[in-house]
Formats: sequence, C-alpha cells, structure tokens
Amino acid sequence: MRMRDQDQTPRSVPLAFDLSLGSCRRRIELGAAGALALGLTLVVACVVLPGAAAFFAFRDDMLADLGDRQAQMRYAYEDRLAALRLRLDQATSRQFADQDDVESKLRALVLRQATLETRAAVVARLVEGVAGEDKTAASAGRARVAAPAPPASPSAPAASGKPEPGGMELRLHPDDAHAAPPKKQVDAAVPAAPAAGAPLEERIDRLAASMDRIEREQTMRVARLVEPVRAAARKLRGAFDAAGLPPERFVRKSAAAAFVGGPYVPAERRMSDLLFERELFAVQDAAATLDGLRKALPSVPLRKPLAGELELTSSFGYRTDPFFGRPALHTGVDLRDDYGAPVRATAAGVVAFAGPSGGYGQMVEIDHGAGLVTRYAHLSSILASVGQPLEAGAVVGRIGSTGRSTGPHLHYEVRIDGEPVDPTRFLRAGAVLAEVR
Repeated sequence: MRMRDQDQTPRSVPLAFDLSLGSCRRRIELGAAGALALGLTLVVACVVLPGAAAFFAFRDDMLADLGDRQAQMRYAYEDRLAALRLRLDQATSRQFADQDDVESKLRALVLRQATLETRAAVVARLVEGVAGEDKTAASAGRARVAAPAPPASPSAPAASGKPEPGGMELRLHPDDAHAAPPKKQVDAAVPAAPAAGAPLEERIDRLAASMDRIEREQTMRVARLVEPVRAAARKLRGAFDAAGLPPERFVRKSAAAAFVGGPYVPAERRMSDLLFERELFAVQDAAATLDGLRKALPSVPLRKPLAGELELTSSFGYRTDPFFGRPALHTGVDLRDDYGAPVRATAAGVVAFAGPSGGYGQMVEIDHGAGLVTRYAHLSSILASVGQPLEAGAVVGRIGSTGRSTGPHLHYEVRIDGEPVDPTRFLRAGAVLAEVR
C-alpha cells in the first residue's frame, strides 16, 4: 500500500504544457534538455524575427546603397583608367613633340649650313675682288703700255731713251692694317662635327654653337674689308678732285657703257637688322663705288702725254702772244721735247679729228666721252685716224713745229663741254695717283 502510494506521488518536471481542444486534453512535458532547446529556440526567434523584419523593411535601401557603392567603385576604376590613358597620350604626344622638335632643329641646321656656305662663297668673292682686281688692273695697264706703237718714219730721229709712262692703277697694300684675310680662312664654313657617341640633342646644340661661331667670324671678315675698299675709293676720289672733276659724272658714264637696263627699284634691305647683312651691304656699296671709279679712270686724261719729266715752256691762261706781242688766251700748255718724240694719248677714247687745223698745225683730237676732249697740236706726223678707238698711252703722233709755233714742242689741251681748262690740274691728279699706286 505504501509502495503504491509512493509510486503514485506526482513527479516534478522542468516544463509541462496542457493542451486542450474541446474534450481532448493533452499534456506535454519537456525535460531539461527540451526546455533548454525550447528556450534557445525562443531566444533565436526573438533575435532572428526582428532582423528578418528589419531586412525586409530596409531591403530596397540596402540594395540601392550597395548599387551606389558598386557604381562608385566602377566610376573610380573608369576614372583611374582614363587618367592612365591620358598619361599615356601625353607621353606619346611628348615623344612626337620631341621628335618634331629634333626634326625642326635638324632642318634649321641644314638651312644654316647652306646659308653659311653661300656666305663663305660671297666673302671669298669679295676678298678676291678686293685683292685680285688690283692685280688685274695693273696687268691691264701694263698691257696697254706695252702695246706695239706704229713704226716710226725713217726720217724721224731715234727716241730719246726716256722711260715710258707706266700704269696709274691703284693698289691695296697687303700689309695694310685692314687687309683682307687669306682665302683659305674665308672658306671655312663647315662646322666641326661633335663626338659620335654624344646624345642627339647635345650633338645638335654643339653644331648650332659651332655655326654661331662661324657666323661671327664671317661677319668680322666682311667688316675688315670695308675700310680698305673705302680708303682706295677715297684715294681715287682725291685724284678726281685734284683734276677738278666730279667723280659722279664719269662714274655714271662708265656704268652706262655696260649696256644694261631696266627700271630703277631700290633694293629693300629686309635683313638689315642682321649684322652680317649690314656689313655685306656696306662692303658691296664701297666696292661698287670703287669699281665705278676704276672703270671711269681710263677715260680721264690723267697720264702724261710725253715720256719722262715734263718741261713746261708756256702755261695755261693769258700771256703775250709770241707773234703779235699782244695779250692773248693760251688754251693749253706747251711741253718741250725732242723733235719726233712720241706723243701719247692721256686717256682712252675715240679719235674725233686728225689732220691740219689752222694755227694748231697737225693736230689730233680725242673724245673721251662725258664732254671731255684732249688735243695734241704742232705734230710733225699723225699716227692715228678719225674714228679709231685708242687706249691710254697709245701713240697718236710725234713732236713737231707745225702751225703757229716757234720750235719743236707739244701744245696739249683739255676741254670740258667745249671750254678749255688748265691741263696741269689733270697732270697733278695723275701725279697723285702715281704716289698712291
């Protein structure tokens, strides 16, 4: 009894549930493990259900935020890729720009090289023109003097043995302080090549510096030519001034004899700001002036009509007439020499008259152009004919005493535009040229 009562004592359980549905009742009892599982389930449910509810509530915002972050990451990647492409394009552009710069520098060097070669040729011609023209003029003068004279007549006496008049060309002395440099120095227009192993930019810079040095040397050489050319032109102008002749009158006449034409258009000095061009123009102007004076010089009567020292017996101007004993104008000078001595043309020209002419006796008149005429009178014989071109120093006749003459002598006359002028000023000008020769 006691055992049964003991067995029927209610048992204590951790958790029990009574479920009833109508007449049905059921009791669910959970042990410790089940209670623990149920508690954990309830805890998890309390945690998960609000999170799930929050997820479903904020899902669109989360998805939008995630999309924004992905878009930002994509945009950042694209921006970085674009920056890399830009850097690549810039590097490529710099490479092309550097290549174009090198090519442009090379083209500029080629053009400068051609310019230097052209300038070297110009400077060489200028040097040859200054130094060699004098030799040519001197040799031409010697050739004119050495030209064979017409044979003397058997009745004419032998020549007096006096020295013949030589050339009067002006020469530049090589020891002048401003003398031109040797030609071999002028031709140095090739720059020194830089080392083959140097970088291209450095080699280009070295070539450019070498060309700069050559340009400066060429400019200095051209500048050194100006003064001697101008000095020579001044000496020739001094001779014209001593003769009382304006050089421009005969220089224009000499230039016209070249038979050239065309309208006069002054040269535009577009590169006058460059020193080389300015010096070159100065040399060319001075050389043109000197060349014109030299070309005009043979047509100006600056030579002596007789060989040796001239013996003046009657000067130009008013004097007592030897026949009438009254004042009269002597239109020339009387020069005494041996009978039959050769009489030479004092300048180049064309014979305008040859024959007897009243008181002049046997006379030769030479037209030198520009209104300049010389007369040689009282000749014993005439060795030139009308229309004959003559060089300076050519024999036109021989000393005599024809016409109104008291003895063997030469009446020498110079006329400008038909008016007689004093021939001694031309003889003095010839002496000036002989001194500076």
